[in-house]
Amino acid sequence: MNFNDYENKYFSIYEGFAKTVRFILEKALLSADSLPRPQSVQCRAKEIESLRRRLTEEGILDTQKLEFDRRDLAGARLIFYTNNDVDRFLASPLIRENFEIEEDSTRIHHPTPENKGVRYRAIHYTVRLREDRIRLPEYARFAGLRCEIQVQTILNHAWSETSHDILYKDKLGDGYGGKAMKGIARRFERIMDKYLIPAGFEIQKAQKEYERVLQGKELFDRDISNLLDNAQNNNERYEILSGLRDYAVPNYDDLPAAYEGLKGPLLRAVKAARGTEPVPIETTYGNMEGFKPDAVTKLVVEIVEGLRYVDVIGTLQLLIDIYRDEPNDDIRRQIVGAVKNLSEYNIDTYKQVGPMLQMALVDHLAGMSDADVDSIRPIALTVLTEAIQSDITGAKWKADSVVLSTGAVPASDQLKEVREKAIKALFATYDRSTDDAQKYEVLSALDAATRTPNQAQYSNELLATTLKDTTRIVDFVTERAKATSYELLQHLEHRFLYDYFRAEGLTEDPENRFGCQAEAAVLVAAIFKFRDTINADNRFVRYKILVGFESVYPSHWSEKEFDYQGADEYRGGEANRYIDEINAADENDWFDLLSRCAETKSNDLATFPVFGNFISKLAERKPEVADRFLAKASDDLRNFLAGFLNGLALSNRRDIYERILESELDAARNLPEVARHLRYSDVTKSDFAARLLKRAIDKGDPIAVIECLLFALENYGTEKIADADTLLRDALAFLNDRKDSRWVSAAWFLQKATKFYEELTPERTAQVLQNLGYLPQVNYQVERVLARLAERQLEAVWDYFGARLAREAVEGEDEERFKAVPFRFHGLEKELSKDPHLAISKGLSWFARDRKLFQFRGGRLLSSAFPDCTPEFGAALAELVKAGGDTEADFALAILQNYRGETSTYLVLKEIVSRFPENVSKINRVRIAIDNTGVVSGEFGFVEAWRTKKESLTEWLADERPAVRAFAEKHIAELDLMIASEQRRAEAEMEMRNRSYDEEDDESEWPNGT
Repeated sequence: MNFNDYENKYFSIYEGFAKTVRFILEKALLSADSLPRPQSVQCRAKEIESLRRRLTEEGILDTQKLEFDRRDLAGARLIFYTNNDVDRFLASPLIRENFEIEEDSTRIHHPTPENKGVRYRAIHYTVRLREDRIRLPEYARFAGLRCEIQVQTILNHAWSETSHDILYKDKLGDGYGGKAMKGIARRFERIMDKYLIPAGFEIQKAQKEYERVLQGKELFDRDISNLLDNAQNNNERYEILSGLRDYAVPNYDDLPAAYEGLKGPLLRAVKAARGTEPVPIETTYGNMEGFKPDAVTKLVVEIVEGLRYVDVIGTLQLLIDIYRDEPNDDIRRQIVGAVKNLSEYNIDTYKQVGPMLQMALVDHLAGMSDADVDSIRPIALTVLTEAIQSDITGAKWKADSVVLSTGAVPASDQLKEVREKAIKALFATYDRSTDDAQKYEVLSALDAATRTPNQAQYSNELLATTLKDTTRIVDFVTERAKATSYELLQHLEHRFLYDYFRAEGLTEDPENRFGCQAEAAVLVAAIFKFRDTINADNRFVRYKILVGFESVYPSHWSEKEFDYQGADEYRGGEANRYIDEINAADENDWFDLLSRCAETKSNDLATFPVFGNFISKLAERKPEVADRFLAKASDDLRNFLAGFLNGLALSNRRDIYERILESELDAARNLPEVARHLRYSDVTKSDFAARLLKRAIDKGDPIAVIECLLFALENYGTEKIADADTLLRDALAFLNDRKDSRWVSAAWFLQKATKFYEELTPERTAQVLQNLGYLPQVNYQVERVLARLAERQLEAVWDYFGARLAREAVEGEDEERFKAVPFRFHGLEKELSKDPHLAISKGLSWFARDRKLFQFRGGRLLSSAFPDCTPEFGAALAELVKAGGDTEADFALAILQNYRGETSTYLVLKEIVSRFPENVSKINRVRIAIDNTGVVSGEFGFVEAWRTKKESLTEWLADERPAVRAFAEKHIAELDLMIASEQRRAEAEMEMRNRSYDEEDDESEWPNGT
């Protein structure tokens, strides 16, 4: 069709077609109850003169394929009132259900660099009538015709129509009015940017807020309390609670009254949820797992926390009631966190009520019985800890940032009273504590009262209050020193040392600048009294030499620079002196002390090095004493058997050593310690390790077997072990029978195991890999072992992963959270990537048996093994695709879709496009592989990422293969559409967020704050 054909013959047909499209749209909208009604639906056929002018401008007035060059010969426009209405319409399937959409002709008009920032905003679809309509006689004449459907708001419509009439239809000609027209164009841009866009978003915000109010009103009218009480399952409870949080709570006019009425139903909802089994949620795509009690409780706690200042006592009591019977530790921690947020000194609340909020909470706890307080101990400690803090904090949220403020709590009589009550309550809690763990928790809480703010200036009065409270605490623990464990005394002395240095500096201030000289002097005296009291016990003095890492020695008090090395030398010297002093008269006292030291419970490796060395030195220098100690040692002391044996082996009483060693082997009371003795001493007993392993296997002692295995790894090929390979075989066989892989956590970093890996046989490799296969996940420790194996047995390691993938394909992720492969490797990829062809051959075998999920299993493994798609791997895949068929291409795509669209994958992707240009499925997967971005940042992260993708595709346009060039041209256009769509979405999200934080900032300053 040419222009004359359109003017003389087809104009009326296109006009009728446009009216038909409008008719279909209007009928479809009337039947779609959930969609907004447009302000109007307009239609037109392209005017003759307008078309002539456009074709002339484009230089194609003589075109013979007008219907392809201009796809807007028929047009319809849907004009909606608001951005929300447009978004809801675009999210609906209405156009797709009623028309055939030409996807490559869809346009999102939005100001972006791609369209030179043109202000026109609308979404354009190019459509044809569906085949079922074309078959009808009244529509047959419209077969093959295209219509452009435009969707925009009434504001954008007004702007586009006015600007089009003035700017596009400018008839002034050359030589006149050019400058004025440029000014008018700039004015139109300013109108759009400064007035219409903000107005559109303001209307959108108002509309959304009104919709939220209506949604909350629906819940309000139905009585939320009754809804919660009558909910049949946790899915219903969760839905009601979500509506309460999102819609109802923000819109209550009388929030205190509403909260009072909600507390009971919220608690009942939690209790009912705990007794309700999850019910599947039915969807059109199948059943989903229903909500568990945890989800309901977490949501209730979140709601309560949001309402915490409406009724602080009611909130605390409600959180206590929820906490009491809560079985889930994570939720208990969430509740305690909510209590902390309630109890802390907050700038905004302090401005209104001062410390009276904390006073009320402390008083509420004081009104409870001791038993009730102890039953909610973590909550009580949190409230009391926050009450004696000296920091006050606040946060101001903005659309794109948060301003965190911190300062010092202003000193006042009320603050002193709150601290007095809280400290008194903590003292009482300490006295009711039944073990060191509980006492330590209280002491940690009390520590808050001794600290001044770290990041803010504070008043002299607050400093004086802190010093006085610290003195009270020191006096309190001094009175109880005799009944306090050595572990706690050691910790307290270490803590008070730093309090001493702080206070001492204040006493030495001649000008008394802080006005606290007297308070500081009293504190120093109290600390000295505590120090002298506990160190009058010579047994304690010896204890802190031998055990722990918080020990304080005499030089610490006089030398601020007394460092770790000096303390270590002092400890070593004292320990040696103790050994010299042990004699028959005080041997029993020393045995009691060593037994007490061994009773110390600790997970910290820094607790016992000095003690272990002391045991070893004692056994070496006084083997007879060590022999007698071992004969009556407790289980705790026997945990240091390796130290005894190490020392005895170096002593002049080899007979004692040999006797005890054989006795321990026979008795099998602590075989792991015997094995550790072999590992960490210079003893050479080449046959003993085999006897020890046999005994450990006979006794079914896996820890001892693991220690023997580690000994063999470290001493493989040395004279310390006669037949390391046999020992490893038997140890691994034992552990494999029990699916026990704990040895890895101690073996992955062993440097002395090099010879084992160098001489590893296929049989032993198979045993090791079998053992590693029992692990639910491949962590960095397992990786380190696998990397050493892969240096010489690469194919075996690939087969190991193949076995894990096969297991996952059969079992899925079981309760142990079995994961065949890690999310990414941390070093193993260096070995795995050395042979791309081997990797591909293994991958193809996995693909054949698990094609459906290969991308997420084997494909992910291969992409992790070749991060960023190395050139060697890319070339090997390209060769595979070029020589293969569908299977090889699908295999490659399953791998490439795990990357982030790196250009290194393009070699393979172009080969697939060239080989399968008409295969829609493969071409779509090529698009996915290109468009993958990984993690992006910033408001327009995806926009920038896709622009980069678009730029990277320009080199495809120079490819000699037509299919590759055609794909690139089309996908560049698709990326333009994606960029415009994402830019539009991101801008709208940013604008709406800005309007959620448009309240004026409170500029008032906070005393002593920053």
